[in-house]
Amino acid sequence: MSKRWITAMVATAIVGGTLGFVLSETAQPKGDTAQQKPAGSPAAPAAPAIAAPAAPVTPQAADSTVQAQPIANEPAAAQVTLWDAGSLQEEETDGIIRHLTHLDPQHLSSLHTGQVVSLALPGRQHPVRASLSETRNTAGSAVWHGALLDGDAMESMTLVRGKLETHITLATVDGSLSIIVDNATGKTVITDENQLVMRADPNDHLHYDHKELPPLPPPAQG
Repeated sequence: MSKRWITAMVATAIVGGTLGFVLSETAQPKGDTAQQKPAGSPAAPAAPAIAAPAAPVTPQAADSTVQAQPIANEPAAAQVTLWDAGSLQEEETDGIIRHLTHLDPQHLSSLHTGQVVSLALPGRQHPVRASLSETRNTAGSAVWHGALLDGDAMESMTLVRGKLETHITLATVDGSLSIIVDNATGKTVITDENQLVMRADPNDHLHYDHKELPPLPPPAQG
């Protein structure tokens, strides 16, 4: 074999070995570098989590929270004063003495059974109180009945509330009083019904001596 052939074969072997080494180094994974770190090396700190900002509270949300709270209804008044003695004003019309006063019309629209109604009357030192115990509707009007407190068992009050006026009648041992209230303005007129009776028959209080009359003759026979 000539020297040229020997030299060519040696060169081919050298080139092949060099190429194989280069290919083997290129094929190794890069993750080996991480596996070759010595044990006990501190781990890289994890990136801190960024908390999401809280959603701002809008005025609409605040209003909805307030509106969601229950609203307690105001209890109905157990006692109501229609008017006091200081508001009574006396006047005379056609020989009849009446007393004028004023009340809040709202009181008449909030009446209920069990309620005590207090009102002042002329000639009385203390207000009259009536306990409403019965109610009914008649021809579109609300009718209330009640017994007078701190008085005789037979004394009572009847209240009829219509569309335009409210009529109150007080039956007492001294007589009856008529009270008319304007529902719109609250103007109130108090009249003693005894005066109306006296005006209708001025002699009603006079006493007469009654004599027994002789018997009538028998009917004529015919």
